[in-house]
Amino acid sequence: MRIAICEDNKEHTEILKSMINHWAEKTKVEVDVGCFQSAEQFLFLIKDDAHYDLAFLDIQLEKMSGMQLARLIRKEDEAMILVFTTGEKGYAMQGYEVSAFRYLIKPLKENEVIITLTKANKLIEKSKRDVVIVHQGKEALRVFKNDIMYVEVDNHNITLYMSENNDIRFVAKMKECEKLFEEPQFCKCHRSYIVNLHYVGKISREGAEIENGKVIPVSRARWDNLNKCYLAYYTMR
Repeated sequence: MRIAICEDNKEHTEILKSMINHWAEKTKVEVDVGCFQSAEQFLFLIKDDAHYDLAFLDIQLEKMSGMQLARLIRKEDEAMILVFTTGEKGYAMQGYEVSAFRYLIKPLKENEVIITLTKANKLIEKSKRDVVIVHQGKEALRVFKNDIMYVEVDNHNITLYMSENNDIRFVAKMKECEKLFEEPQFCKCHRSYIVNLHYVGKISREGAEIENGKVIPVSRARWDNLNKCYLAYYTMR
């Protein structure tokens, strides 16, 4: 887990870092902690594509406040978990607009930091299962599985058809795709198609009809498996 501490008080930084390391030792979770004394320093790295899973932001930073920093972070990274540290109460309403995960009041209590880290780690582990990494040349893209309506394979040319119409194309083998998309939510219904059952309104031997009206073909050999996945997916929801 990559964790950032954005705090202009060195003593407070060291205390929080020590609490994080203590939690990591007890839970056997690997952590990489980066410490930043200014919002500008942290923001520079974020804009340079550095990724952190969790950030502790001091609200009373000099020059740029932690709340201002959070707004700018959200423009670059919607998934980062943001925890505010502050000596004052009353910032909760402002935190809604940046989806703040939690507020910790200074002086920090170790049990509250431990609870925060434990809950954040569960969210991070879940999000890793909900995300696939695809490679376009030298670039790696994080794609949320729930945004994928279906996958089409033409030889080694893969197209992810997205719910927001910003389709993603890359090169891979069908077997590699199958490892990324697990049943029952994703079902290989044809040698060239994997469909996300979250978007399927109905199935028949003609195909799986998704929300935009498109019908994804189903091969005779894969009809029984599609039927099984469809029932399993909607039973477990």
